[in-house]
Amino acid sequence: MQYFIRTMEKHKESRNIFGPELACSGLDTAKAEAKKVVLSSDPALRLLADACSRNGGQVRTMYRCWINDRGDFQESVLI
Repeated sequence: MQYFIRTMEKHKESRNIFGPELACSGLDTAKAEAKKVVLSSDPALRLLADACSRNGGQVRTMYRCWINDRGDFQESVLI
């Protein structure tokens, strides 16, 4: 099983991907990297980061975090 993060703008009308997937050694590492990317981004981008797993051809989002309209950090475990 592989773990990675992916980032995109958090807008319903936008699914712009920011950069390539970032491979991680495990789920905890992927969650920590997702938080780091979101918290260090420009809040105006409204960046969303997913920590995902890949098993064969199947991808599953395990964790999601983002900055909301008020500038608050939000997170959700999706397992």
